[in-house]
Amino acid sequence: MAHKIHTEDWDSFDVELYSRRVKRTDCRLHTYRIQYNLYKSDKDIQNPLQAIDYVVAYSRSEAIHTWGKWKGLIKKITIVEPWKR
Repeated sequence: MAHKIHTEDWDSFDVELYSRRVKRTDCRLHTYRIQYNLYKSDKDIQNPLQAIDYVVAYSRSEAIHTWGKWKGLIKKITIVEPWKR
């Protein structure tokens, strides 16, 4: 059931709305926001770009595995909780 959300396919993606849908489907699932460094070339080692991906998984470790990139790139992982503002 864990999967990566491909937000690049959407013009306007509401991650909080999607997170509510995921919770209604299975209350044990969480939507994780993964912030990571993105290197376009060898020249960007000192100044990497910041990027965000969203993953739906049962646990933090499953989210990292489902994300599918090297975990050394990750800066921060947070759970998206739409009902807390």
